[in-house]
Amino acid sequence: MNKSMIELSPLSRQLLMGTASFAMLMVAAPAFAQDVAEEEVEDVVVTTGIRQSIEDSLKLKRESGSIIEAITAEDIGKLPDVSIADSLARLPGVTAQRVRGRAQSISIRGLGPQFSLALLNGREVVSTSGNRGVEFDQFPSELIGQGVVYKTSDARLAATGIAGAVDLRTRKPLDTDEGFVVSGKYVINDNGDLNPDFGADGYRLFGSGTYRNDANTFGVTLGVTHQSNPTQIFQRDLKTQGTGLLPGTNTAYPLDNPRSGVESRDFERTSIAGTLQFDPTADISFTFDGFYSDFDDTGVFRGVETPLATAWTGDNPPTVTSSTGTGPFVDSVSYTQNPAILRTDTQGNEAEIYALGGNVEFGVGEKTRVMFDAGYSAVSSNGVDYESYAGLGSNILYGADNFNPDFRDDFTFTTPSSGEYSIATGRDYTDASSLFLTDPGGWGQVGFIRNNEVDDELMQLRAEVSHELDIPFIDGLVAGAIYTGREKSTSDIPAALRAGGGFTNNTSPITNVIGSTDSGSIGFDIVAYDPSNLIENGTYSLDQFATTTVDIQENVTTLYGMLKLGEEVSRINGNVGLQYVVTDQESTGQFGSFASSPGTANTLGDDYEHWLPTLNLSFDASENLVLRMGAGKAISRPQINDLSANLGVSSSALVCPDTDGDGRPDSFANVSANTANVCLSFGGGNPFLRPYETTYGDVSAEYYFSPAGAISIAGFVKDIDDYVQGSNTIISDASLAAQFLGSDFVSANPNAAFINVGGPANVGKGDLSGVEIAIRLPFEDLTDNELLSGFGVNAAFTYSDATVEFEGNEVDIPGYSSETASGEIYYEKSGFRARLNARYRSGFQAEILQFNGQNIGAKALSETILDAQIGYDFDDSFGGLMDGTSINFEVYNITDEPFRTTNTTAAGEDFVRRREDYGTTYNFTLSKKF
Repeated sequence: MNKSMIELSPLSRQLLMGTASFAMLMVAAPAFAQDVAEEEVEDVVVTTGIRQSIEDSLKLKRESGSIIEAITAEDIGKLPDVSIADSLARLPGVTAQRVRGRAQSISIRGLGPQFSLALLNGREVVSTSGNRGVEFDQFPSELIGQGVVYKTSDARLAATGIAGAVDLRTRKPLDTDEGFVVSGKYVINDNGDLNPDFGADGYRLFGSGTYRNDANTFGVTLGVTHQSNPTQIFQRDLKTQGTGLLPGTNTAYPLDNPRSGVESRDFERTSIAGTLQFDPTADISFTFDGFYSDFDDTGVFRGVETPLATAWTGDNPPTVTSSTGTGPFVDSVSYTQNPAILRTDTQGNEAEIYALGGNVEFGVGEKTRVMFDAGYSAVSSNGVDYESYAGLGSNILYGADNFNPDFRDDFTFTTPSSGEYSIATGRDYTDASSLFLTDPGGWGQVGFIRNNEVDDELMQLRAEVSHELDIPFIDGLVAGAIYTGREKSTSDIPAALRAGGGFTNNTSPITNVIGSTDSGSIGFDIVAYDPSNLIENGTYSLDQFATTTVDIQENVTTLYGMLKLGEEVSRINGNVGLQYVVTDQESTGQFGSFASSPGTANTLGDDYEHWLPTLNLSFDASENLVLRMGAGKAISRPQINDLSANLGVSSSALVCPDTDGDGRPDSFANVSANTANVCLSFGGGNPFLRPYETTYGDVSAEYYFSPAGAISIAGFVKDIDDYVQGSNTIISDASLAAQFLGSDFVSANPNAAFINVGGPANVGKGDLSGVEIAIRLPFEDLTDNELLSGFGVNAAFTYSDATVEFEGNEVDIPGYSSETASGEIYYEKSGFRARLNARYRSGFQAEILQFNGQNIGAKALSETILDAQIGYDFDDSFGGLMDGTSINFEVYNITDEPFRTTNTTAAGEDFVRRREDYGTTYNFTLSKKF
């Protein structure tokens, strides 16, 4: 569907008009504030530190042709957060989801990570995830100088999304002071050593050097960082979607398979970033940059599954013996004859990332410049999840014949509304002499192992010509072409672990005991053993299952043109541009089959085009007030898994049963045509998907009362089309049905030609609108009061209202929070620096990584993260020995804010299902600049 750039919903138009009216009112801002700012700005001279980073960020924002937000490092290696995602999440309209305690994925204006793209030095890059969303912890904060969030696009951007784009920029040597910086950081998490084989402390080492020649025409910068970062997590998963009601009441109680335990991880990463610049003359420049990261994220979960439902326990379910509480959910409940499956899940992910880029720009005459740019990035990632089961005995789940009550226990669950439940047990599960490696269900499986592999390769080439023009309101013309080629492959390699030579009656003694877990307030400590050699020594045997592979190829050619707008008298600047984007996409996968009909490899795909206009205008209403407007169209390409050509097939036993057991239906119940009651169903990906589309409009007013002080308000609207959502369609295809049922069968039963095809489709539509307010207030620029000198406040608030509908029903948008806010109080004077940061997001649709490597949605509760830093920069005292030395103490997640998701119980109330407590992390950093 092609829409005009300005065809917006009535609500969207009203919001834009209201914000624009507010912007015009700001033209009449009090003159005395402007006067004070102008008088004091002249006296402010800061070269590094908190204020300088704010000044640099505001300068980027003010001079940008688009509506952006920016972060800038205080100095080399001093982006003031452990993670790039943490820093970005403090910006207006930007928020992050924590994964295993680390801020990892970014949402912009209520749209999740798959709706925006990450760029490195202006080029699209690969990701370690199985989809498109970039995991921002793959980029060390020490190696990043700037981060720019584009909220409106322009024609020159290499790639964007319907939410926007994030451009991470490494330092350029000709823009950086010459010298060397080294730092060391000690890290400790106050959750302690939850598993005996993983510690709670770690470290980060950083070194960077910059060289420039005297003529400032040649420079090199190189940075290296290495870290070993701990994570200690208390995990609770009550699975409250499976609940029952106490007899005669409307009080729900757990009735599923709760999973509780502790996870410990060590994130080791070595990263290198470097840039070479050579500008021999004013008319020519060369830039080469590279980034490399090698990380190993290893961990272990040790905990327990406590099945409560008959679906798990068969003829011998646990029995409720007592309960307390009469609310929507019990305060506590006790069970007798409860099985316990001890889980030791060894986890890990290894990845290597390369990103290389080169740029040459030269002048042709006085008004024309030519630029060529090339980028290449690749990642290879291998993840593993290895489950080992233990317990009091075997066959504790199913079957009355083998049931032994001695292998079960009595449990009491205490379930506060916070989700911080505890379990009281009657047995000692840290005593290895009374426990066994086991097949808990008698199903012939004593464990499971799954490998997930990701290979992603991306090449981007650009050629561009720009020419200055002496035309009223037009400063210049830019035209160019970008080619992007991407190949991404993900593989899911599962295998069951069977009982090997060490098993007798489905049990084997536990060896390699290394201690026990510390489950804290969960109250269910278990034995800790090392299962790493159980496959090699024959205790377990491997039963490999079929591998599922998704292979995607994309070739995208973008032609673009842009007029640079500007007129000094009218004080109007901006740009208007157009992209013509041609996409050729292919996916190779397995076409599903019945047992009697082997699957075949298929390569399917499509090509299509988009016209994407953009407009950005800014008006200097006064010396300090800038009014902006942006509008255009943008696209976000579908998720990699949604594009998969893998297609499975199944048949309905009610419509066409298999009476002889050969794996193929051989009879047919003559149901009505064009209904969901069909014989065959196909399900999987859709290689013919089109991108999500949006038509957007933005307005903003930005009042800069000093280099480090500003107030801004923005309004935005987006109309969303072609939203990808799971859908089912009935088709009639006799030849396709005949491939699986046989031509004679279909001829005899014509209604067998009706097939249900399920999978992702471009069927959703929606809209998003909202407002953003941001303020940066350095007190010394507003008052002469010496007591307030050095203090400042930064704050931002965003409200957005988003709705996507499919077949009349609202669809949950991944990453969407209706409200986000951040605040910061800082002090910087005489070498001292301190800051207290808080960021808030309302409830949102989180994405939870599953055992199969895929994400599922979950309703996450609101959260507020509080961090603090304090430090001191030494001067040339002590005979100059301390000159350039800094110390810094940081505390992250001060209040130990948990990550929580909810489900609706049988009582019709939301109750916490999942809770993860990450603890508080303390960092102490010592750095030296030479």
